[in-house]
Amino acid sequence: MIGYEIVDMFTDNPFDGCALGVVPDAQELSEGDMLAVAREIGLTETAFVLPPGLPGSAYRVRVMTPAGESPFGGHSAVGTASVLVRTGRLAPGEAVQECGGRQLTVTAGADGSALAVEGAPLLRPEWDPRPLLAACGLSGSDLSATPHLTGFGPAFHFLPVREEALAGATADLTDPVWEDCPDAVLVAYDHESRTARVRVFAPGYGMPEDPACASAALGLGAWLAREKALPGTDGHHAYRVLQGEGLGRPATLSCTVNVREGRATAATVHGRVTATASGLMNAPRRP
Repeated sequence: MIGYEIVDMFTDNPFDGCALGVVPDAQELSEGDMLAVAREIGLTETAFVLPPGLPGSAYRVRVMTPAGESPFGGHSAVGTASVLVRTGRLAPGEAVQECGGRQLTVTAGADGSALAVEGAPLLRPEWDPRPLLAACGLSGSDLSATPHLTGFGPAFHFLPVREEALAGATADLTDPVWEDCPDAVLVAYDHESRTARVRVFAPGYGMPEDPACASAALGLGAWLAREKALPGTDGHHAYRVLQGEGLGRPATLSCTVNVREGRATAATVHGRVTATASGLMNAPRRP
């Protein structure tokens, strides 16, 4: 039998935030088994925990969507670490997660909170945002600042827009732009409170709209630094991401970005993780 957990990330309330499947003991599962289990659980992502492969790693994960494997483990790291601490498989405190050959520092507490830390962001060339705006039902007049393609790990297409444009956006999932631009991160940012209301459309990753995306929240720190939307001094600067409200799954992601000489050098995302369900399922039948 295969044990699994379902948690809701970045919320104190079950059925809010972003749901994640976690299989804490996946070492006996083949890649085909993992994909079958992920399809059965049916969530956007399921993390399968394996013994570490790289020096310094506490554990390794493979992240499966119902369609295939995701090479990045940043989005699911908060929920995975929280499950491992809650079930006694990992001591509270700092640990290193391994996924896709990359290592990510995570900190999980016994109180159900967890923190993920990323290093230097990717720098991407300028790009034409107009086709992506159109795929979201928007135009250049809806922009409130300069779009950027940036992030820690995966690079996201950040589209800063007016508050009313954020609420009215609708993704055309049939638009071919998603083949080249798999995501659109719509951001309405309030400078005074350092709070961003965010919607993440990611049809290219098999997610029409994500209620809470840790990787995008981290990448937002790089965008904020580039746009000088934070204090101009070097150091750690806090900001907050509110997401998922329009989907009926509100989430709060508490973030920091470290800025040096006007550029982001690292970022963190912190949130609560709520246990929602657990169970056992039969192992997939192998030919």
